Amino acid sequence: MDSIVFGPDLALGIPVMDQSHRVIFDLLESMQALPHPVFDEACHTLAAEFAEDLAEENRLMESIGYPLAATHRAAHDSLLACLDQALCLLASGDEAGARQIVHSLPDWIEAHINTMDLALAIAASHLK
Repeated sequence: MDSIVFGPDLALGIPVMDQSHRVIFDLLESMQALPHPVFDEACHTLAAEFAEDLAEENRLMESIGYPLAATHRAAHDSLLACLDQALCLLASGDEAGARQIVHSLPDWIEAHINTMDLALAIAASHLK
């Protein structure tokens, strides 16, 4: 991914998901040039934002009886583990390692939106 921008190509048509994704992309973009210790604080904010976003998606999947929920939740758990790893690296003084993880997130979230979240949005829209 060349830029960290939540554009119309990533919008799913589910306002709560689109807004959360926009906030995450904006935060990831702003983090690119943050100095220490502001970067550390932003990592904690990013982890909290992701946790909230993913919990909301998990609630949506549960509310519609989404058949692929277990696989989707496993992807969420994997992302949260990466974020936990970044926070552990920061706590141990390895800011470069944490930055490397954060730098990889835009590609991950874009792929996740274009596959798993899109399938969820389609399933949810059919139930309206």
